[in-house]
Amino acid sequence: MVVSVAALQFPVGVPLGLEDLLYLFRRKPDFICLPEYFAVRRDAESHRDGTDSIRQQLDFYSQVSRDLQCVLIGGTIAHPAEGGFANIATVFDSGEPVGFYQKMNPTDHEKRRGIIPGDEYKTFDVRGLRIGVLICADVLTGDSFAAMAEMGADMIFAPTVSPYRTGDTVFAKQKRDQEIFVAGARRASAYVVKTCGIGTIFGGRLQGRSGIFAPWGILKNVTPDSEDKKLVLTEALDIAEIREFAGQVRTLSEREAQSPALIAQQSHS
Repeated sequence: MVVSVAALQFPVGVPLGLEDLLYLFRRKPDFICLPEYFAVRRDAESHRDGTDSIRQQLDFYSQVSRDLQCVLIGGTIAHPAEGGFANIATVFDSGEPVGFYQKMNPTDHEKRRGIIPGDEYKTFDVRGLRIGVLICADVLTGDSFAAMAEMGADMIFAPTVSPYRTGDTVFAKQKRDQEIFVAGARRASAYVVKTCGIGTIFGGRLQGRSGIFAPWGILKNVTPDSEDKKLVLTEALDIAEIREFAGQVRTLSEREAQSPALIAQQSHS
């Protein structure tokens, strides 16, 4: 089974327009991932701004998923929660809600703004596949990818906003891609689709460093000269290949775990 995925590196706070939808309709991706906080208004000053339109935003995502007959990993929305806000991504399949995931690892900046951590990692079964969602800073802990591996994810979608870093070098960016996303894909034995927002959020400048990763390397990523550009990153992912890889990892891990016991048994014989 081969599926087509699309990471929409789009400006935060700018709704999908007719041209965007027609572009996607022609390419017919099976899975579309939007950036973190995609629906936050460009003039928003806090997570509270926009909470009065959550239902409309979710209805729009549902309609896009229905119109394009795709699985849509909706850009995250700050939902009011006891004591603050929950940063939640909702997954739709052909217009129907599949489930939602609340960010487990908010940044310190988010915590100061009232974002409350979720209490569990999740995967969702859609179209014969198992997908996981990790939101932005979730990818910075190896536990998140280990959880995805335990739950048998075939693909992991990572809606993200990456703050602009003054003086950030190409080497440093490539190093982070390898150490976070390729290593994470390897730990999870899954593909990883990272979707970054561009523009600004809460007055802070963003850089788009979207990418699509496999355990064996970078399949496609945004070049440094395109980190501020609106674009759609697409790739065809072979699910049979990733499942074969995951099965081989399990076999080798079990064999390695048995080796000390075999050595001990032989030493006593």
